Amino acid sequence: MKIDLATLLLQRRFRPPADWDWSYRTFDATMKIRYGQARSRKTYDAVAVIIGGLGDFGEQYYELVNQLEDKNIKAIVIDLPGQGGSSRYIPDQPMKRHSQGFDLILSQLHTVIDEIVLSSAIDAMDNHKRLPCFLVAHSMGGHISLRYLAEYNTSSRGQYIFTAAILSAPMLGIQAVNRFKPLLRHTLLKLLSLRLTAFVPGGSPWYDGYRERTGFQGIFSSDPERYAIQRAYFTDPDHQFLATGSPTNKWLLDAYESCQILERKDYLEKIDIPILTGLAGSDRLVDNAAIIRNMKRLKRGELMEIPDAQHEIFMESDKFRGPFIERFFTFIEENVLNGSNKGKTYIQ
Repeated sequence: MKIDLATLLLQRRFRPPADWDWSYRTFDATMKIRYGQARSRKTYDAVAVIIGGLGDFGEQYYELVNQLEDKNIKAIVIDLPGQGGSSRYIPDQPMKRHSQGFDLILSQLHTVIDEIVLSSAIDAMDNHKRLPCFLVAHSMGGHISLRYLAEYNTSSRGQYIFTAAILSAPMLGIQAVNRFKPLLRHTLLKLLSLRLTAFVPGGSPWYDGYRERTGFQGIFSSDPERYAIQRAYFTDPDHQFLATGSPTNKWLLDAYESCQILERKDYLEKIDIPILTGLAGSDRLVDNAAIIRNMKRLKRGELMEIPDAQHEIFMESDKFRGPFIERFFTFIEENVLNGSNKGKTYIQ
């Protein structure tokens, strides 16, 4: 099926809602984190913070943002550092998805959430109240979200920030690493540590056809139009700044180390909010066995398996995406917009 990339981005579902605005939180001369939200004066019922996966960019979530808007939920999309519209870790090599450690990501993400998200969540009808906030995250974003909930889910005033989370194919293990036995895995990671800024084996800058290279077909999405969204943006002259290629060895080492943190005894058990997790049955990127094992450790976890779905559930065809989105919104009704105040809390 041939897709006209120029007209694809003109479809209403792939366009931002009215009054959409991209802004930045500057940390220093080398790092700005981009976030987007609708600057509308409408009265919302809740706030959803969306965090994408490795190499993702906020624009690819416009369809989900519009669905949230239709349900009167304000979406705030955050581009993780090193990708999307946020600063790159190696400025003169922007195609390399590098890392300076996941702990730094968590610290900077908390600053954005504490300063930007909480102020955007003030109830327009009563500025003494805050709208309920929940996390929506995919893959690496799901990994970061679980660590955030375990370590940071409190505002500078001591109040809980997020009351629920919805995760799509969270990266709790990486298939390309976990398929090796521990001794060989350790040896390979040691070798990669000798060239930290190099692309991972088989990696490269993004190019037109990047996702169609050998071994990558049938990994991301079976929906032709949603699958083409990344290519449409990365080949558009006005949006080529969003493009990034493969991760570096340093990113892989940091990701593996962070996965080990999630495995620590009593770590995930600290999270006491409801979490819905979508598991893509045909995932070839993240380790589904690690997802199943670790979701059982959550106090209030719900695992929804989507048989035959590829990795990007939010970008999948309707027969896979539809049931997850349906449960997505009933889960919000049951766990976010519940209670006498519809989840709203007084600001202390």
